Amino acid sequence: MSRSHGVLVMVIAFGAVLIFANLGNRLLWEDEAETALLAKSILRVGVPIAWDGRDLISQECGTDYDANYLWRQTPWLPIYLTALSFKLFGVGTVSARLPAAVIGVLSVLSLYVLACSLFADRTLAVLATTLLVLSVPFLLHVRQARYYALAILATIWVLYFFFELLRDRRFALLGLTLALTVLFHSSYLAFFATVAGLALAFVTVGFEAPAGLRLAGAGVATLVINLGSLAVFDVTGKTATVLAASSGRVFLANLWRYAVWIELFAVSIVLVAVLVGMRFALPRGKANAGWPAPKACLSLAVFALGHVLFVSVPTLIFFRYVITLLPVFALLQAAVLRALWQEHRLLAVTACTVLLFVDRADLLHGDLGSTPFKYLDEITHDVPGPIAGLVTYLRATAKPGDRVFISYGDLPLRFHTDLEVRGGMTCQNLAGWPLPDWLVVRYFYPFRTDSPGMQKEAEWTLRYLHTQIPMHVYREVELPYVDTIWESIPEPDSHIYRTPSEGRRVTIHRKVVPGPAPPR
Repeated sequence: MSRSHGVLVMVIAFGAVLIFANLGNRLLWEDEAETALLAKSILRVGVPIAWDGRDLISQECGTDYDANYLWRQTPWLPIYLTALSFKLFGVGTVSARLPAAVIGVLSVLSLYVLACSLFADRTLAVLATTLLVLSVPFLLHVRQARYYALAILATIWVLYFFFELLRDRRFALLGLTLALTVLFHSSYLAFFATVAGLALAFVTVGFEAPAGLRLAGAGVATLVINLGSLAVFDVTGKTATVLAASSGRVFLANLWRYAVWIELFAVSIVLVAVLVGMRFALPRGKANAGWPAPKACLSLAVFALGHVLFVSVPTLIFFRYVITLLPVFALLQAAVLRALWQEHRLLAVTACTVLLFVDRADLLHGDLGSTPFKYLDEITHDVPGPIAGLVTYLRATAKPGDRVFISYGDLPLRFHTDLEVRGGMTCQNLAGWPLPDWLVVRYFYPFRTDSPGMQKEAEWTLRYLHTQIPMHVYREVELPYVDTIWESIPEPDSHIYRTPSEGRRVTIHRKVVPGPAPPR
């Protein structure tokens, strides 16, 4: 085994420890519970169904499934992988996240393959994988029972076969088609953003016409393979809705927001630009002398730009929509540091330390923090949140068959308990439903938002609470947990690494006297 391969093994092993450590520490939050509940329905009936006769799965006021409750809000591949894990290892928090964690480790190895293919430099490839392993947003997202890890892995192989196709390598067209298909069945938005990035990179960098024909062939083959899914999941309808709600002002605001997020949480665009400028300003930095694969670097940078431009169009934005770019940013950072290393090693080490270990978001508030250290603290400590508090309390106190109404967070309660839970963002019909035995009103919900769908959900919740719940029949119980909003959400600007000690506590209301039936 060569020295670089030995280092690679250590990097992957270290990454696996960071990904798998304390994987079940925090309970599934709303989005993860959606995946897990749909996976349970696959075990029951073979396809993801949002209704089992008692429990309803929805975060979009009933618009995320069809007339037969067949799920069509998100692709099914991540759900089937979770169902397979449940089949093999039983239903639970760890087994729900296990497929994503395994895929996260495979992504690290795959990035090494891509880096070697692009740069023919094993040292640079190891550096890129190390940068990805130490990327906290990457670690947070691949520990989630969602599509994130699968989309990252698929994107790496899309890029690998894209460059192989440009070189007219054997089986590259087939490989690109399969990788794009996996990406399509992981995330529609990531798929179309990736296609936009590839197209922009191809046109901007000026690849040859024959390569364009091969690329078009891969695109047509992918379209033909997935034509049925476009109709089943109403992708064109969703796209039309998104475009109708967008505007130039929204696009520019979103673009700026993504630029800030990338600067703070992914790669410092400012610092990298300064380093590139310094690289060429140094005495021996002539033209592209010693620069690793400049055309590949340019292609990756333009690809990332195309991706960000595309995801800036929808009105709703999240950092998760650019997580498939994290391997790209790792490659670009590795190339910059490798080039700088040849001219000024102390500067390269200093820059690497700043990029990896300094929390740039903390700097904005005058603090000096380290995101990797925060992450290490999280995975080595118990981080109980409001869902864990509610689940623990209800498991110990509620009787089998008890009914719970919760303003937000119904899906985790449905997954982690056997109680009859309603509420959340389902807009589920409550006509004839008896007065709930337990009532949980989260302090932050209904959300204040411009989204018509969420306004409808908020109005539905408030109407039920204000017109059908006689609060005098309930006794208030305050749990010793701060009512944080999204529990273990991986968004780096919202993620909670340590249980806060200050803030509103989770409050639960228990029915203590028989109350009148709610009005019909």
